[in-house]
Amino acid sequence: MQCFHPTWRRSGSTIRFRSLARLGLFLLAMMLVACQKEETQSAAPAVPVKLQVLESSSVAETSEFVGTLESAAKVDLKPETQGRIAEVRVQPGDRVSPGTVIMVLQPDQTQPQLEGAQASLSVAQASKNVSQDQLKAAEKGLQVARTELASAEASRSLSKTNFDRASYLLNEGVIGRYDYDRAKTDLEISSNRVQVAQQKVGQAQAAVSQARSGVEQANAGIRQAQSQVSSAQVNVGFRQVTAPITGIVGDVFVKAGDFVSTGQTLTNIVQNDALDLRLSVPSNRINQLRTGLTVELIDPTTRKRISTGQINFISPSVDSAAQVILTKARFPNSSGVLKNGQHVEARIIWDRGTGVLIPTNAVLQVSGKSFAYVAEKDDSQGEERQVARMRPVTLGDIQEQSYQVVNGLKPGDNLVVSGILRLRDGMPIQPES
Repeated sequence: MQCFHPTWRRSGSTIRFRSLARLGLFLLAMMLVACQKEETQSAAPAVPVKLQVLESSSVAETSEFVGTLESAAKVDLKPETQGRIAEVRVQPGDRVSPGTVIMVLQPDQTQPQLEGAQASLSVAQASKNVSQDQLKAAEKGLQVARTELASAEASRSLSKTNFDRASYLLNEGVIGRYDYDRAKTDLEISSNRVQVAQQKVGQAQAAVSQARSGVEQANAGIRQAQSQVSSAQVNVGFRQVTAPITGIVGDVFVKAGDFVSTGQTLTNIVQNDALDLRLSVPSNRINQLRTGLTVELIDPTTRKRISTGQINFISPSVDSAAQVILTKARFPNSSGVLKNGQHVEARIIWDRGTGVLIPTNAVLQVSGKSFAYVAEKDDSQGEERQVARMRPVTLGDIQEQSYQVVNGLKPGDNLVVSGILRLRDGMPIQPES
């Protein structure tokens, strides 16, 4: 029995018929799928979202770094002599000013040495006073002796004149021998008075010279005594460790009763009212570096700005190995929140301008690329509605909680800022107030 196969009898037209039939069925199936998809989309409920109209904002060109804070001034306190700690007068965290006594070392022979030196100085000063009095007396005696000498010389001159006249008159027979002898005696007496007065002047001059020498010796003694007093005062001063600057006392490494040596660190004082941030900036930024640039400290958790400072130092040389430039920025710290030695994240602001900023939670990362949804009107279903359109975006730096948009969005766009994980391109949305 043979089966009836009309396809073998009219093979060409039958094959074409079957092909057309299959194609029609495929197209019909695709139309049904498309219709089902449209019905599904039209039936999908609108997703409630929040919208934000984008505006031009102030944007900045920035770079982020990790740096270390250091105090504007810090000193380690060390004793200048060895001894045992008698008293500690501060606690860690105390605020001190210059001259505040931090610690006291146990007294030893330095105090008696100071008292002895001060006594020697008093003796030397008294000796100088005595020598000055003697000098004044000697100078007065010299003055009297010189006056007596002048008087004796004047008397001798008169006696010499009278003797010469008597000699002449005696030769002429006008006077007798008696008058001549009296004139001669007066001249001898006057001459003797001059000799005595000259001796007194010599003795007075010697007394003045001796008194002046005594004053000089007394001055030398005073200088020596003053030097001994100063030395003893320094030694006594070494027994007190005082604060050289205003600041906060750090950890105290010793306690009362401990024996300390010269050069041993007892504690330190940190001036935290202002802190310098040390940053290593790549050398390719050298043309942008300048003093006065704004630097912001960033909270690593919230990414919010916690303090603002300015660059106040740029190293004149580049680290040849790392190719970085040491830069410092000064930050006020009146609240004391920042600490010396603290590692912080910082942002240097190179330049400012205008642009578009979007919240970080409005960005969707897919396969290493960034996307954002914007709200657009759609009337393809016969009625006007809002749908979410996915747009690729190019992002710049983060400013606090926002990204700077380099490309993909513009001012006036209606940005979706919530519920983006529930969206897909073209899905209807319902804006929330």
